[in-house]
Amino acid sequence: MYKVFLVEDEIVLREGIKNNIHWEEEGFTIVGDESDGELAFPMIIREQPDILITDIRMPFMDGLELSKLVKKEMPQLKIIIISGYSDFAYAQKAIDIGINEYLLKPITSEKLLTSVKNAASAIEKERKERQLLEHYHSLIYQKQGEKRKDFFEALVSGKLSLSQILEQGEDLGINMVASAFCVMLFEFRAQEDMHVYSNEIVQCEARMTQELKNYPNIRVFDRGMDGWAFILLGDNEEQINALIHKLCDLLIQISGSKVHYFGGIGQIIYRVRDLQQSYLGAKKAFSLRYFKNVDQFLSYNDVRDIKEQISNRITVSDLNLEKLDRTLLEEFLKRGTLQDVDEFVNSYFDGLGSGAISSNLFRQYIVMDGYSVIVKFLKELKYSKEMIDSLKLTNDIIKDLSSLDDCCRFYKFILKEAIELRNKSSQKRYARLIEKAKEYINLNYAMSDLSLDKVASRVNISPNYFSSLFNQETGTTFIEYLTDIRMEKAKEYLRCSARKITEIGYLVGYLDSHYFSYIFKKTQNCTPSEYRTLGKGEE
Repeated sequence: MYKVFLVEDEIVLREGIKNNIHWEEEGFTIVGDESDGELAFPMIIREQPDILITDIRMPFMDGLELSKLVKKEMPQLKIIIISGYSDFAYAQKAIDIGINEYLLKPITSEKLLTSVKNAASAIEKERKERQLLEHYHSLIYQKQGEKRKDFFEALVSGKLSLSQILEQGEDLGINMVASAFCVMLFEFRAQEDMHVYSNEIVQCEARMTQELKNYPNIRVFDRGMDGWAFILLGDNEEQINALIHKLCDLLIQISGSKVHYFGGIGQIIYRVRDLQQSYLGAKKAFSLRYFKNVDQFLSYNDVRDIKEQISNRITVSDLNLEKLDRTLLEEFLKRGTLQDVDEFVNSYFDGLGSGAISSNLFRQYIVMDGYSVIVKFLKELKYSKEMIDSLKLTNDIIKDLSSLDDCCRFYKFILKEAIELRNKSSQKRYARLIEKAKEYINLNYAMSDLSLDKVASRVNISPNYFSSLFNQETGTTFIEYLTDIRMEKAKEYLRCSARKITEIGYLVGYLDSHYFSYIFKKTQNCTPSEYRTLGKGEE
């Protein structure tokens, strides 16, 4: 239903317009009517109609003044003016304001309804164009996703020169020119398994990326299973701190009550080449999500204070081994990443207390205890005894763990091995689901709104994890895979049918024939028409 608002000072004419047309049957609903523009204006803003029908000459505020005001507030509104004046000056003003139609009295119900339907058609056309544009931008964003991720990793590696940063950033449409920078790492977190599809998280991430378009000084990077990264740009420390507060407030608001969150904030730096420093600070703070409650933001400044707080859990005079928190390790084995292992182990050992960890016997016990947790975890994943024995902890290994560094190093080694085995197990478990996803894509490639999120939902995997898995299993991104299928189907139609190119584009999932031709030429190095001609020539 399209919403219509009517403004007419002649009550007989106003009632006639309302009652002589079967609005509901025609797909319209009258959401309000008034006798002059001054009374109508606040009601129009409140009701947000699609179409405004207004007389041009009314007391207090005429139709032209009203149209000018509402166009400023609602530029998408379609306006039809009804006037008893054929003076060109009125029509010229109406054109300047952006009026859709200028109808002269007397006017029949049929003529008015035709004008309203024309306005509705224009609205529908504009909506489709907006949807196509949004879909196009979404596809471009998905296609650039991996490149943006690689660019972020290169930025924080500290290996790029300023000219390389500016050049690569320009290729991706990412301006990195500023006087101050700060890195924040962030994740939305559901209560269930992090790899299971969560509509709440998908909605939060979609809203976040949309909202952050209004923040020109925040660069957003999707890190897949590792969550999100933001680089905040400003002229000075004060601007960056203000932007940090705004971003945190926005993310808290978006999370609401159904989705958990955690963020780690790095230090402010003043050279783009020093982003690695801010990233490492943010990474240290972000790694504490395994030790601290969710729903909070921690900065690099908080890390030392928190480690000092947890370092008092066990003292050398209180070696009660029951106080060891195995749940931290168990949780990390389920959710942790390879990139987080070093920070996790460092924080884990810090949390045992400097006094307790100075005991060689106690350190060796920590390693053995951790090893037993890891073995239990791998057994739950159905790994064979031979595979688990490859990590076997022998007496000779224990004897060699004579220093804290040795214990930490070995602990990190077995934990990384366990995480890699977990990841391989997950990949095998999800391989069949990726096959199901490919089957679904092959059956539904013609859906114009087919997206990574929709396919991930179908196989019940979180979009970020699905994207990474799909890339690993197929060697290509989701959007590239979908485009390849669509292009192959399009080539079949071009070779084997006389269908119009516009129709073929529609049949393979492209509502816009121009965009279809653009994608075809970009991927096949020729236009659809050229391909069809070439195919006939070969025959």
